[in-house]
Amino acid sequence: MTLFAAAPASASTVASVASYSSTKGGWGTAHATLSSDAFWLRVCDRGEADGYRAVGRLTKGSFYVQRQAAGGSGSCVGGAQDGVTSGWLDAPITGTYKLTICLRDGAGGVDFNCNSTSFYHDGSS
Repeated sequence: MTLFAAAPASASTVASVASYSSTKGGWGTAHATLSSDAFWLRVCDRGEADGYRAVGRLTKGSFYVQRQAAGGSGSCVGGAQDGVTSGWLDAPITGTYKLTICLRDGAGGVDFNCNSTSFYHDGSS
């Protein structure tokens, strides 16, 4: 089932993080937007083409979602820019979330050059 939603309101919680660069000059970015009950997670592969994919994760307790931008440098997946809700937040919605971005060599490779940020979401939209 595909869910369509308007872009999140400006009062939503927003967080962004960039990975550390690969030796070939590529990096990844992750951008999360949380509303009163939904989230949008956008992951992008940036910089020079390096053969790696960008892998982003949004976590809080047992809540875990991961997206992979595997289309090469300049590709992105997910996010409010697509006009589609990435998913619904687990209750309780209020709390501290962690947004992580890494590079990965292939779908089953090991994550490296990771960076993360933690942020608080008060549950409002």
